[in-house]
Amino acid sequence: METKTSSGAGPGGDPLFGANHFTLLRWFLACAVVVGHAWMIPTGYEPTRIHDWTFSYLAVNGFFILSGLLIAKSLSTRRNIVGYARSRLLRIYPALILLMVALLVLFGPLFGTSRGFAYLGEAEPWAYAARVLLMGDPLTGPGGVFHASPEPIFNGALWTIRYEVLAYLFAAIGFAVGILRNRWLTIIVLAGSQLIYFILQNTALATSAPEGIISLFRFTTAFLIGMALWHFPKARCPTPVVLLVALLGFLLLGSTSLGELFANLLLAACLMKAGLVSSPFPRLATMPDYSYGIYIWHYPVLQSVLVLNPEIHPSMLLAISSPIILLFAGLSWHLVERPALRLKHWRRLSGRLAE
Repeated sequence: METKTSSGAGPGGDPLFGANHFTLLRWFLACAVVVGHAWMIPTGYEPTRIHDWTFSYLAVNGFFILSGLLIAKSLSTRRNIVGYARSRLLRIYPALILLMVALLVLFGPLFGTSRGFAYLGEAEPWAYAARVLLMGDPLTGPGGVFHASPEPIFNGALWTIRYEVLAYLFAAIGFAVGILRNRWLTIIVLAGSQLIYFILQNTALATSAPEGIISLFRFTTAFLIGMALWHFPKARCPTPVVLLVALLGFLLLGSTSLGELFANLLLAACLMKAGLVSSPFPRLATMPDYSYGIYIWHYPVLQSVLVLNPEIHPSMLLAISSPIILLFAGLSWHLVERPALRLKHWRRLSGRLAE
């Protein structure tokens, strides 16, 4: 079991193995998504953007970059595929199951076309819950939940989770066959993914490609950037010059077809600079990780407040919803997510938790 140290450094002085500020950064990324959706749901437009890249879009890319780095670290240092699979399932599913329960007993009965117990008698909400848990399409409003909203879907944030699960599977296979264990082969795979993504975006394939394929390569590329950062520790310590070059590249070329590439490079550099510090603040390094809860709970909370107050301004929608989102995320973390994550260290033979 990994333990965090009070200093920022671990083995060989690498701060990735010590305490860090990544949990704080995940909070920041999740909150960026919330802010964007507080405007998008009622108005259809996110004003928080640079060039045409919205903060919520870039924040999700940031999640995949961090995930790629930490997954590569896990697969490289533990090399236990069963433990790896158990850890990933325990991170994704307990909170997601709780969310589906909340749909069936809270959000659906309150905001569906059939109210109260009648909602539970419909087949569609149950089918939706099963579909989401099987990583199917979540972008519907089962049983008419939130039908009075300008964006009548239950949860517009869940669609990225299937790509996260695919990235976990891709990483495990890549490490098992040895490709992603090698730093240069990882760079080649990253370059190939970026090239395919570029072609899909900027040719006729953009309209003819199968549904979801462009998103697949978007997230795969971001995830592989994180995996490449694992293999090149010096890249995890960007200098001010590197940060400045990445920033200027994005500001100058962000509106071009290379915009997202520069955005991802700037994101990666900023996340490493802010997350892997030599002397992390203890409270920030040990803060509870509400980020996943914020991400999966914010959309139905925003929808609920909006349906009850149809004329509300997005800024007020955000202000009223934020404490409720934090409440749901906190309950999810303390009652479900954290207890579930402790099971990662269950020793089957002894029947107890590892210390």
